[in-house]
Amino acid sequence: FLAHVQQAREPAVSNSCDFFFPKMTVYIKHSMGDGVLVDVHCKSKDDDLGNQPLAQGQWYRFSFRPNLGDTTLFWCDVSWDGRRQVFDAYHQKTTYGKCHDVGCDCPWELTPNGPCFYNPKTQKNDLCEGWRG
Repeated sequence: FLAHVQQAREPAVSNSCDFFFPKMTVYIKHSMGDGVLVDVHCKSKDDDLGNQPLAQGQWYRFSFRPNLGDTTLFWCDVSWDGRRQVFDAYHQKTTYGKCHDVGCDCPWELTPNGPCFYNPKTQKNDLCEGWRG
């Protein structure tokens, strides 16, 4: 399912998203603070995307096509300053609708309090989750 992994810029507002076989793109932005190096390691049951170091303000992205069984899940381990936390970057049953609403993009902003779903239409965080171990 994996298409590519790379450094990225802020997601642009897109109005196109194939309903039947969409290509989803997860964006992750480091907003943990200046001088804090964050390592992000995302994976699914089938794909290990490897470790991605991010400096403050940097974006990272990866793209894939969800499976037909509605079970696609990508989670990310986030490490910084001796801490390690986990969040679901894409879960087909819970985040598909939010991502589809912003053009098949799933943008997240990593903050000290947890990951926040970033809405490029409003340029604000719509939903923030606390970190879970």
